[in-house]
Amino acid sequence: MDQHIIKKSGGKPGKKLAVFAGVHGNEKAGVFALEKLIKNLEIEAGEVYFVYANPRAIEQDVRYTEKNLNRCFFKEAGGSYEEKRAKELMPILDECDALLDLHASNNKEATPFVICGEDCRDIVGIFDFDIISFGWDDIEPGSTDGYMYHQGKPGICLECGSVYQSEENFDLAYDSALRFLSYFGAISKVGEYNPKPQQVVQVFQAAKKKTDDFRFVKDFADFEELTPGGVFARDGEEKYVAGENECVIFPDSNKKIGDEVFVLGKFVR
Repeated sequence: MDQHIIKKSGGKPGKKLAVFAGVHGNEKAGVFALEKLIKNLEIEAGEVYFVYANPRAIEQDVRYTEKNLNRCFFKEAGGSYEEKRAKELMPILDECDALLDLHASNNKEATPFVICGEDCRDIVGIFDFDIISFGWDDIEPGSTDGYMYHQGKPGICLECGSVYQSEENFDLAYDSALRFLSYFGAISKVGEYNPKPQQVVQVFQAAKKKTDDFRFVKDFADFEELTPGGVFARDGEEKYVAGENECVIFPDSNKKIGDEVFVLGKFVR
């Protein structure tokens, strides 16, 4: 086991859990939270892996070095650094009963939200997030949470706000990790949860940039509801028109051709 994977065990039997951070190296709120968890937390039951998922990208403060690590969790992964790293991490996920993966968004107007499978919607009510979303593995396969989902185990990804506000969002990431560990019995209960209504969004499309002439009609925030029938983006001659109850997620026109420029979701009323 390398220095970027820290395993802590409790004195009682329990679940085997994993907490990942730094799958994308520039998403530091989760990395800061992981550092504090490793330093201060004593596990009471079961075992917990605390994992700096992409150490090279963390060190370089970049999203990834060769390939998006969160698209590499396939058994047949190739030979890039991130694909090799995924091969090192998949046996940990195979061993664990549940995963929490701490992320952040490159959008300056980012809204914290949860990514999970439909089977986790009861669990994620413990988190202090207003939006939960599902359907991601259908449009963006190869993620950590999707890898767990295909094994029938809880895989939860938390988007803890913007990468430009990592220090401000550190507490959200840390508190969420404590709630996750408490829910699965690794530590004692950490206060009372305050269940509140959460918006549910089903994602259904990831659009990739086709030309250098891609642009949005305005600056969109994550989960901003679109006007039905209205054009919200153009890519050369192609127009993107919104449907009923749709919203845009991760809007970013400053991508290379072939990279993802937005995700579309639908509010489940």
